[in-house]
Amino acid sequence: MDAIRVERHEGLVEVTLDRPARKNAIDRATWAGLDRVFTEVAKDPTARALVIGGAGGNFSAGADLSGDGAGEGLAGGPLQPIVQEMRIIGEIVIRLHRMTKPTVAKVDGVAVGVGLGLALACDLIVASDRARFCSIFAKRGLALDGGTSWLLPRRVGLAKAKEMALFADMIGAADAEAIGLVNKVVPPDQLDAVAGEWARRLASGPTLALGLSKKLLDASWTSTFEQAVEDEARCQHVTYTSADVTEGITAFLERREPRFQGR
Repeated sequence: MDAIRVERHEGLVEVTLDRPARKNAIDRATWAGLDRVFTEVAKDPTARALVIGGAGGNFSAGADLSGDGAGEGLAGGPLQPIVQEMRIIGEIVIRLHRMTKPTVAKVDGVAVGVGLGLALACDLIVASDRARFCSIFAKRGLALDGGTSWLLPRRVGLAKAKEMALFADMIGAADAEAIGLVNKVVPPDQLDAVAGEWARRLASGPTLALGLSKKLLDASWTSTFEQAVEDEARCQHVTYTSADVTEGITAFLERREPRFQGR
């Protein structure tokens, strides 16, 4: 049985972590599947947005620490030193975060440890009101990984990120929304519909412009105001070469909704 499921329709790629018996704990096969899919989506011009969720009422319980596949490395072959294995995981999370297409995490149940890192690497997070989040590493005697040391403070601020990392307490959906960890909380029976609507809206958007806006926003943490304004000018110059900007202006003049093609 595959560790992930992938469905594609109308420019939207939906990835489902599919190990419900383990609360979608992430093992070697899962990492391999995510690595493959993220690489494919990044290169595929017909893929215009990605949504990632979990099967069986949970997003992910984090790394699979059960010992299955002991002795096997994440990249295949023998187990490498931990630092090398963690670098492989880091590259996969970076690939998700840097994807030029919009990404949405659909979180039900638990999003824990490196599973939380995967959710945080997405642009937007929609959660059910029974979702729970935990930077659990300290309770396992571990330091942060999965990109959470960088992603978490950018979501919730440094002080709250330290609180989550050092205490490793579970946080409910309402509190997660209050501190800005997630974008929206909905009842469980509306999670698929709302996350799907967001993802479809993004998939039907001006893909080039959305990707450039993502890069501008991510770069804002280390850019000066002057650099940001210059980068905006360069990105706007690029968008003006696209068919989507022609469609956007035409739709405005014709007083209708634009029909973007993602090019």
